[in-house]
Amino acid sequence: MTGTRPYDPARDDLAEIVTLVHRAFAQYRGKLEPESGALTETVDSLSKRLEKNRLFLAEDDGRISGAVFATQKGDAVYLDRLAVDPDVRCRGIARRLIETVEAHARETGAARITLGVRLVLQHNIEYFQRWGFVETGRQTHAGFDAPTSMDMEKRL
Repeated sequence: MTGTRPYDPARDDLAEIVTLVHRAFAQYRGKLEPESGALTETVDSLSKRLEKNRLFLAEDDGRISGAVFATQKGDAVYLDRLAVDPDVRCRGIARRLIETVEAHARETGAARITLGVRLVLQHNIEYFQRWGFVETGRQTHAGFDAPTSMDMEKRL
């Protein structure tokens, strides 16, 4: 059974989480322009993220199987770097992590959850739409002439 919980620096190994993030985002290597920043995460960069972000983990039989960052931004919580180990996908882990971020957002009094998703990842856009997220805008990465990502939000 899978459960979720906050990151615990006394218990969790950031190197293991970096490996998980790299494995989860490896399927996008060479498919995204610009390349996903998730593929360049390091222990140091995750450690730095933890200074201002919450990290929630999913466990499957005592093993970390998923991770997601949550950042308070005004009246919203930004959901970032949702990562599920490819070996255990389709078991509801992403859903549980999203529900965990939603519960966290409600606890903090946030009015909404926001996220960004690459336009070329239509399956990810559709996944978040099924969870009640709607498009709120589009962004263009530096050096590109057309939008490359979509902003989405879910009102709580």
